[in-house]
Amino acid sequence: MNLKSNTPLVSIALATYNGEVFLQSQLQSLVSQTYQHIEIIVSDDNSTDNTIAIIENFRLQHSNIQVYVNTNKKGLNHNFENAIKNCNGDFIALCDQDDLWLPQKIELMVQNIGNAALIYHNSLFIDQNGVSLNRTIADKLKCYMGNNSKAFLLFNCVSGHACMFAKKLVPIALPIPSVRFFDWWLAFLAAENGGVKYLDQILVHYRQHQNSKTDMLAIKKTTTHKKEFIIYNQELEWYNECAKKSNAELAEFYKRWAFLYAKRKDQWLSIALFRLAQKNKKEIYYIKNKSTVSVFFETLKLLWGLKLKLLFDIKKSKQK
Repeated sequence: MNLKSNTPLVSIALATYNGEVFLQSQLQSLVSQTYQHIEIIVSDDNSTDNTIAIIENFRLQHSNIQVYVNTNKKGLNHNFENAIKNCNGDFIALCDQDDLWLPQKIELMVQNIGNAALIYHNSLFIDQNGVSLNRTIADKLKCYMGNNSKAFLLFNCVSGHACMFAKKLVPIALPIPSVRFFDWWLAFLAAENGGVKYLDQILVHYRQHQNSKTDMLAIKKTTTHKKEFIIYNQELEWYNECAKKSNAELAEFYKRWAFLYAKRKDQWLSIALFRLAQKNKKEIYYIKNKSTVSVFFETLKLLWGLKLKLLFDIKKSKQK
């Protein structure tokens, strides 16, 4: 195929770890893309199964596949970070090891990204056998499009497997903090640095199974329970990261939010935080896609300080 010199190179950043069950079909969907000016950059997190052998078999047949293997297990965020660091493309499309990409995915995203920093699309949920679950991501969440990062403060609608972003975002996004998934971080930063665009088409069959890193349909059986203060510390760390990376226009909002959330730990009632959430509810609860009444009760949760929540938890445990 003769490619014009101005045809953008797209890097597919594929993160793998013990993915032998679904990896072959995923790789086949990548090399079958109608958009052919691509490179596939694989970062493997020290797999112990046949993952590397499967990748090597494809690499022998396709010269645009490069493989990097971590000497020690780094975890999902850092594994994707390693893949992104080795990408050469004008655009970078993130890829999980267990999904199925429709053939026109990359072609349509390149055609539609325009001047946005990031584009993402809708996806169809499938089970471990590839059977449709008759639900899409857009059925669960309201898909945001624009340049207001407040939409990503509390929730995220941009899944890694569904997004492609401009290379200019890389130096801003790396290193990826561990407090949230990499795709949430990229969506927040993209909104601040060029905007987020949504393509209302199903371009990936998004597999849900017991070993999935994300569990959007709540199919996993959970026996553990995170303590309130652990969740609180993670959320506070996230808000501080947002404040550090935010542009001048919104920095004061995030600093104020993080400051008030930090105070919540020693309060019975967080009245100022509740008021701030109420004032910005249309933006920060946009993705949640709830009714006005439901949004009010969501903001009401922020009114209770951790001292009051802890008191209620103690009373509940005594009643059991």
